[in-house]
Amino acid sequence: MTQNRKLSDDCLFSINPKKTIITKVAKLLFWLKPLLAYSTYGGFKPKADDNIILYTIHIVKILMICTLFAFLLTSNQALPNVFDDIKADMLLNEVELLDAPDHGWSKKGNIVMGAAARGDATPIWWQPYDKYYKSAAYWQAITPWFVIYPGTEHEATNARVKISDIKLFVLKRSTNSWEQINEDSTDPKWQYHMPYISSSTARQKVNKRIEPDGKISYKLNAGLNPIHGGIRIHQIDGADVKAVYAQLTSELILDDPESQDDRAKSQLLVSVGADYYPDIDLRVEDFAAPHKYVPTIGASRFGLAGRTPRIHHMATIDPPDSIKTGSKLPDTYKTISITEFEANPPVTEISPNEP
Repeated sequence: MTQNRKLSDDCLFSINPKKTIITKVAKLLFWLKPLLAYSTYGGFKPKADDNIILYTIHIVKILMICTLFAFLLTSNQALPNVFDDIKADMLLNEVELLDAPDHGWSKKGNIVMGAAARGDATPIWWQPYDKYYKSAAYWQAITPWFVIYPGTEHEATNARVKISDIKLFVLKRSTNSWEQINEDSTDPKWQYHMPYISSSTARQKVNKRIEPDGKISYKLNAGLNPIHGGIRIHQIDGADVKAVYAQLTSELILDDPESQDDRAKSQLLVSVGADYYPDIDLRVEDFAAPHKYVPTIGASRFGLAGRTPRIHHMATIDPPDSIKTGSKLPDTYKTISITEFEANPPVTEISPNEP
């Protein structure tokens, strides 16, 4: 089930500052009106010798107004800060990955198929045997995913990464509104080890745990194999995709709360991304051979998981970077401008670290 979502003008983080401020002032003055009236005309009726009380009332009013406008200024800066986070998450990784292959995704955020859900948007080097999947036919399914990867200086042995609130949004061409694709499924449903760093340990079962809050956490194995996971595939109308945005929340927690906290020695990084599928019932082996993977829509940079929750973002926006995949379909079909994204954003959350 899908649901159209868009920030309303009276939302705390609306993109319409004028309407937002007017709405907030009106609402707050409505609730403060009885208090102000009482203080001026009610229980504090000043007499000729009560000037001190009167001055105090006026000072309190001034302070309340100053506090109100300080609050409004701070709250209206929150959404631009989210945009800064989104743009940054499509740039360079925060630290170097351990023994990573020399590919673009191992160095920075990237866009491959982008907002073009069709076979001719796949890169030139992806050549399945069945050329139908290189045609202009639209692909009709989508899924978000994540990767947990160690950095070159990762030394912690008592750390896990909690992954939660995986959210995937599509901007529909028909309505120019964002739609959350996976509203009923935001926790990881599958996971496996990637063969990087230690191929001999890649087939081991992933160390997955359900935490007291119901969220899922992961711990790297002794071989430090990266962990790739995600949720189930969802149906879309590929021809109606104008942009894609994905986010998830990471948090660095202790594996054993009774043991030494060595999270200061941790370098565990998280990337969020998404893939299209030609059909919701197809698996990669059904259409991608001889390849064992499908080209991605896009992926965020690898950002460090910390002791407090952090939101990671992927968006098919331009800038910050060009695509350069050599697909038959021009790359101009794969992104929207950052200006358009900011003017019509998906429902996003303030970073948990923000006040």
